[in-house]
Amino acid sequence: GLQRLKSLNLRSCRHLSDVGIGHLAGMTRSAAEGCLGLEQLTLQDCQKLSDLSLKHLARGLGRLRQLNLSFCGGISDAGLLHLSHMSSLRSLNLRSCDKISEPGIMHLADVSFCDKVGDQSLAYIAQGLDGLRSLSLCSCHISDEGINRMVRQMHGLRTLNIGQCVRITDKGLELIAEHLSQLTGIDLYGCTRITKRGLERITQLPCLKVLNLGLWEMTESEKV
Repeated sequence: GLQRLKSLNLRSCRHLSDVGIGHLAGMTRSAAEGCLGLEQLTLQDCQKLSDLSLKHLARGLGRLRQLNLSFCGGISDAGLLHLSHMSSLRSLNLRSCDKISEPGIMHLADVSFCDKVGDQSLAYIAQGLDGLRSLSLCSCHISDEGINRMVRQMHGLRTLNIGQCVRITDKGLELIAEHLSQLTGIDLYGCTRITKRGLERITQLPCLKVLNLGLWEMTESEKV
């Protein structure tokens, strides 16, 4: 009866277990079709859920776009491996998931060529993955506003790929230079809106060792 459901909020359902998520995702015979059309699912503060729930979600809910797992203390790095295969996922909230560490985060660290990942997604990444050391956003639809949200949370970033993010300007580079002092490498390949001014700020980063400027050209006024 709930096959057409698009959004479901189960926040603080403390007795909800992996078995219930299995039913929801159509993983059991008694579940019949489950709720396979779900696009938004909130499981915030569902303390009994484990990595098995994430396995069920990844296998059964192929249309899921937004998933809130904040304060789900039972999920770990292994669960994130399942989520990394969910190509439809656009928004993921992992706030206060204390068992998740850097190896798990690495499963989610590369969102290159996800052209629907924009500034709001970047805000969620920054909030939930503030311990990240490497992030690839190549060809994502992000702007200086997304960079602004990211750099204020992710101070530990060492490498950043924003190649072919054509909406980023010198303002974004100035924000990066101001807040990401530990950055050792940055890829700016195909960032056509940046100028010499922004690059001068980036090259002042104290730890910077690698800089990719492929397809970047000085304007005529900058050559003077």
